[in-house]
Amino acid sequence: MSQDDFQALHAGLNVSMIATGREHFAYCRLDDSLRAVAERNESKFDFMPVVEGGEGNGHIVGTIQLDCYFEAPAPDTPVSGAYRPLHENCLIGADASILSFVKEADIRPFRLLVSDQGVVGLVSLSDLQKLPVRAALFGLVTGLEIAMTEAIQVADPNGEKWLNCISAKRQDDLRKRIEDARSKEGIVTELLFTQFCDKRDILISLLFSKETARRREELERTFKRIEDLRNDLAHANDYAANRQHAARVCSIVRDILDAHKIITPKA
Repeated sequence: MSQDDFQALHAGLNVSMIATGREHFAYCRLDDSLRAVAERNESKFDFMPVVEGGEGNGHIVGTIQLDCYFEAPAPDTPVSGAYRPLHENCLIGADASILSFVKEADIRPFRLLVSDQGVVGLVSLSDLQKLPVRAALFGLVTGLEIAMTEAIQVADPNGEKWLNCISAKRQDDLRKRIEDARSKEGIVTELLFTQFCDKRDILISLLFSKETARRREELERTFKRIEDLRNDLAHANDYAANRQHAARVCSIVRDILDAHKIITPKA
């Protein structure tokens, strides 16, 4: 899968699909009591937009972080003394891809969506569990697995080496799947019947044989992390049920993007 195909895949899944629209914002004002804001935050929002005057249609001037007051009481001081003024780092285009948000969401966990109409929505780390994100992540992992197959075919064009890169037991399992497919006239290429873990071991053996043992072990750990996420997605498991797990997903997404780059042949 080319980089162009890879990018095109995610262009149609934009961040507005998971955003909370501005009309549904929970917000606070500069002159509100921080303690009162924290006490009425029954939905446990980690962050909240801060507006200057008026109702929710007032000018958004920044954000206030509230997760630190989930267990401890907030000080009885004005929001104006604790909020973070609006900065470009907390903005994201409404037409940006979900992927562009997810890959930085552990570092920038709250973003305001902007368009030519101004601020039109918000997204946060907690939105990673939403269905469009699951679709984007599954597409991302599938794209990597396709790239892994293509990289193996380039490294072993005659298909003479890759089978010996996996364990004897997995070779037997693979042969059974191939024989079953042949009996149903469904065989295309034997490599397509390998599992993610097989492709991982084949890639490391064929493409990274000259790397240090430490580097190969690091690559194996990275691909295993990716495989864990792949399995959670495939089985409809929760993969971002809390802040820690969600942050781990963001890290794995960066791993996937890096892995895709290093195994994709340069044009």
